[in-house]
Amino acid sequence: MSGFRYVAILLFVAAVGPTAAASDPEKPHKVPDFSGVWSHTWKLPGAFDATAHGPAPVGEDPKHPHRDNGPWAADWTNPILTPQTRERLKKITEGELNENPHDEASTKCLPPGVPSILGMRDFTQVVQGKNKVWILYSRDHHVRHIYLDAKHSTDTKRTWLGDSVGHYEGDTLVIDTIGQNDKTETDRFGTPHSDQIHVIERYRLSRDGKQLDVDFKVSDPGAFTTEWSAHVAYVRDRAFFEENACAENNGGHGIRREIDMPIAEKPDF
Repeated sequence: MSGFRYVAILLFVAAVGPTAAASDPEKPHKVPDFSGVWSHTWKLPGAFDATAHGPAPVGEDPKHPHRDNGPWAADWTNPILTPQTRERLKKITEGELNENPHDEASTKCLPPGVPSILGMRDFTQVVQGKNKVWILYSRDHHVRHIYLDAKHSTDTKRTWLGDSVGHYEGDTLVIDTIGQNDKTETDRFGTPHSDQIHVIERYRLSRDGKQLDVDFKVSDPGAFTTEWSAHVAYVRDRAFFEENACAENNGGHGIRREIDMPIAEKPDF
């Protein structure tokens, strides 16, 4: 997204601002303010934390914990995985342990999809409007569009980030996403999913407003045996929200080998 479009969005939101919503006309409530720049806080950078509700997400293999630029070995024995998904993840993990690393989507300059985008290490910003919420990611200009109090599109075309609709439940923003393709992965470990994936996220501020907690659940009968839940958390950050164009900033990124980057064979003009 260009700097001009980014500024335009912020100016628009500054004009309309977060709006008050009311599930009960007699008891209106104030919409929570998620504005500002957020950065992650987590136990294992890039991975999801388990919750006390429901089966846990795929985690690291306890026999091969991730360290620095070491392998991302998944616990492919997690019972949430169907036999087919387990076999695919097992092959990915074996490659990791045999010096054939599996590069995550954002490293290859590809959209990460949902919920994988929640594990990106870069800064995040939430912009709230009257009928829409934007979630901006500093990595590679990714922007999610969440339409408030709307129904899912009837268009069956699958996209990288899917179709997201949302609504406020008191102090919580609930986002429902369907319609994703099967080209992305579920997490940093490379866990695959099908185009049946359905993700519901719940965003809520801590009491002091300094932390943004996101609980989400994933269901996908094409890849998982059951619905599972996970958690990520963000803290307010004073850092400047800097756009990072992946292919234009191809540094080392800690990768143990060179990877192909998108290249335009012909100029656009």
